[in-house]
Amino acid sequence: MAQMCHDEGMIEAFRQGKDFYAEIASVAFGYPYEECLEFRPDGTTNPDGKERRAQAKSILLGINYGRGAESIAEQLGCTKKKAEKIKEDVFEGFPAIAEFERQSFEMAEDLGYVTTLWGRKRRFPNMLLPDYEFEWKSHNSDDDPLNFDDADDEYDEIPDELIDKWMRRIKQSWGQKRNHVLQQAQIEDGIIITDNTMKKNYTQIVNARIQGTAADMTKLAMIALQKDERLKELGFRMLIPIHDEILAECPVENVKECSERFAKIMSEAPGDRFEVPISCDVDISYRWYGDKYIVNEKGELEKLNG
Repeated sequence: MAQMCHDEGMIEAFRQGKDFYAEIASVAFGYPYEECLEFRPDGTTNPDGKERRAQAKSILLGINYGRGAESIAEQLGCTKKKAEKIKEDVFEGFPAIAEFERQSFEMAEDLGYVTTLWGRKRRFPNMLLPDYEFEWKSHNSDDDPLNFDDADDEYDEIPDELIDKWMRRIKQSWGQKRNHVLQQAQIEDGIIITDNTMKKNYTQIVNARIQGTAADMTKLAMIALQKDERLKELGFRMLIPIHDEILAECPVENVKECSERFAKIMSEAPGDRFEVPISCDVDISYRWYGDKYIVNEKGELEKLNG
């Protein structure tokens, strides 16, 4: 998100190695950075900072994953109104996020697809549909299909005044009331109105660009890992990708060099496309979800937490 928004404040937080969500909370809510951290310098929990950080994180991830205010409010344990206010504060502090969201929606509406940072497309053809389509009610089954006398009348364009009339009614209604308006159009004026608004999935648009870019990065990393000659010499072998993680194996005696090279290649995979520094953590274990180990100063594996 920071990279695709080109927001200098967000990018600088990464460059300085700050707690990203605490920095978002600090700017959005107007508190010093230290008062938005989950923990104080002495290691004790800071309840107010923890709450501010959690709010900023929920809003930012909510935007990334296309979650609405109600879903965010449920996660935060607050009202929908308060969740919307928190989102407004984040947008005000980081206007590039709001602009990126707006541009993403516009791209989908204009082109019927959105793109990742590398130009890969996720298609949303329904976004090209008008919100409402108007047509005359078709003949019923009792009509003679070979009678073409009224064919021209049937396919005449619907007058603008009729469209305006029903659009006014639609805009003044919602839920079941709106369904009733659509039914009344058939009864009163013989017009079928197709509601396409539910076919337009705005919740996936930003997510497709962010998650899609993350997926591109992972694929680029896998290619780079596969091509690396030194890793081949060390007996390194990829097994399977899991979202933005890659599970791999190597001989235990080469684990130190493999893990360091693994992390370096992963971090450098985006290349010049990224201003934001990318970090990569490597967990070491003998089996997936097994006990975790670190490499000590002697180059030996040492189990974490004893």
